[in-house]
Amino acid sequence: MRDGETASAMSAAEAAAEAYEARLVARIFGPWAARAVAIAAPKPGEAALDAACGTGIGVRLAALRVLPEGRLAGVDNDPGMIAVARRIAARERIEAEWHCKSVLALPFAEASFDLCLCLQGPQFLSDPAAGLSELHRVLKPSGRLVASMWCSIEHNKGHHALAQALERRNIAPAARPFSLGDEENIRALMGEAGFRGITLHTEERQASFPSVSAFVDGVAAGAPATRHVLARLPEAGRRDFLADVEAILGPYTTGAGVRLPTRAHIVVATP
Repeated sequence: MRDGETASAMSAAEAAAEAYEARLVARIFGPWAARAVAIAAPKPGEAALDAACGTGIGVRLAALRVLPEGRLAGVDNDPGMIAVARRIAARERIEAEWHCKSVLALPFAEASFDLCLCLQGPQFLSDPAAGLSELHRVLKPSGRLVASMWCSIEHNKGHHALAQALERRNIAPAARPFSLGDEENIRALMGEAGFRGITLHTEERQASFPSVSAFVDGVAAGAPATRHVLARLPEAGRRDFLADVEAILGPYTTGAGVRLPTRAHIVVATP
């Protein structure tokens, strides 16, 4: 790949990461991350890792508790996400290490961290069991993992509406974001990776958007998986697609916008 093509690819990756941060973190991922970090209860001086960190919301939330004495690190294999995470952290004067690496090969020694976060990340790993095993490896024996993953898609009404509208157009929706919704599967994966003391908190939150269009536009611009599927829609059919999604989400729409139920598992596990 030529230098110009490399720069263009990086620019596109950063643009998607910026859209993810601006359009989706505040309304969907941020509130769920805050709940997971509250359950994790980071302590002053601890070493905390945010694996599959995206734009670093887990690091930023943990920073409020572990710094200045503690250590923070974020890892993601998306260079755009890491670039944006690094910029936001610098702007907020948060000291953290950032690594553009796979969670399947973490650049840390064994027993390096008191806390590992993996927020809406396990389902996106090419080998979730191997990634969880790596998190087990870098945790101290006294440490803990707090991970989150969406429940099955029918419990996440916005994405379920997108999936239904896509299927009507013979376009397969993104399956990976909701691939670890089964509780027994989660427990089996955690056990296979060596974790014990596994506790699941299954909760529901409302994600508010000013309109269905704002939700669809946000997902199309910044969602890690679904945006690639939505890009397959022909330009001429996008208005009809939006109308279809608006009709499906009618029960969740008010004069103030749309409130979309989302449901996820937050998992706490110890080595």
